Amino acid sequence: MSKSIQNEILPENLTEHRAVRAWAALKPARVEPNGIEILKLKNKSAVYRLTGVGEDGAAVIAKRCLATTATIERMIYEELLPRLPLATLRYYGHVNEPDGKFVWLFIENADGLAYSPRDAEHRALAARWLAALQTTALTTDLGARLPLRDADFYLNRLHETRGLLSVHTVNPELRADELASLEKLVTQLDALEARWPELHAACDGLTPTVVHGDLVTKNVSVRANPDGLELLVFDWEYAGWGVPATDLSQFVGRTLSPDLEVFCAATHGPLHGGADQNIRRLAECGKFFRLIDDIHWASSLLTFESHLFLEKPASYLKSYQPRLAAELHPACATS
Repeated sequence: MSKSIQNEILPENLTEHRAVRAWAALKPARVEPNGIEILKLKNKSAVYRLTGVGEDGAAVIAKRCLATTATIERMIYEELLPRLPLATLRYYGHVNEPDGKFVWLFIENADGLAYSPRDAEHRALAARWLAALQTTALTTDLGARLPLRDADFYLNRLHETRGLLSVHTVNPELRADELASLEKLVTQLDALEARWPELHAACDGLTPTVVHGDLVTKNVSVRANPDGLELLVFDWEYAGWGVPATDLSQFVGRTLSPDLEVFCAATHGPLHGGADQNIRRLAECGKFFRLIDDIHWASSLLTFESHLFLEKPASYLKSYQPRLAAELHPACATS
C-alpha cells in the first residue's frame, strides 16, 4: 500500500527536480518548465504537471510509478491508443530509474472540460469512444499480456476483500458503528457470492477485450475542437483484458455511465453478440464489480494502528455499505 507524503519542497532551480531530470533524458526541445505542480505524492507513486515544456508550450504530466504498473500503461499508450481512429493524449515516452524499480511516464496534460455523467452528449461521447477502443483492441495481441479482468478475477477479489474486512471486525481501534459497517459488508459479500453464478453467466460467451478498470470522471477530460467534442482518457494502471463490465457500469460512484444504446449501435456486432440485452446485463454486473473494487481499495487501507489512520478508510466503508445493500436488494428481488 502506497502512503501519502505530506509535502515536498521544490528546488529553486527547477531543472534539479527529479521529474525534470527524468524529462531531460528524453531530450525534448525544452527542458526547464515554467513551474511544477504537485498533483499526487506518495512513497510509491507521484504525479507532477510540468508547465510549458510540451509541444507548443503545453503542459506535460510526469508520472512516477512502479515498473510493474508502467509496463501495463506503456502497452496501452504505445500499442493500443495509436491505433484508435480518435484523438488521444500525446505520449512522450518513458524513462527508467537506475534501480529499475520505478519508471517515469510523460503524457500530454489533459486540459479541457470536466466530464458529467448527467450530460447526454458526454455519455454518448463515452459510448462511441468505448466502442472504438474495444473493437480496436481485438486487432492486437494485448490479450496475451495484459492482466485478466474476467468474472473469476472479481470473485477472487471478493474473497480477498472479505478476508481483509473479517480480520478487522475485531479491531479494537474501530468504533462500534464502524465495526457494525464492516460486519454488514462481510454479510453482504456472502450474499453477493451466493449470486455469483448469475453474474458469471452475464459474462459468459462475450468477446474479451481491453478493460480500463477505473473509468471514472477524474480519469477523463472533454476537449472541444472545431469538429466537436473529444474524450481524453488517462490513468491506465488498472487496465486488463476481459469483460468490460466496470467500464459500462451505470451511475455507480463516479463512473462515466456511457450511453448503452449508442454503444450497442457503435459496436455493430463485433462485440458481445451484438445483443442489447447482453450489454445491459453486463453493465448491471459491472455495478457489483465496481463496488468490489471500491470496497477492496478501502479495506486495504485498514490498519491496527491509531484510529487517526482508520478514520478515512472507515468512512469510505461506511458509505459503500448502503450502496452495496441498495444494489443487492433489487437483484434479490428479481431472483
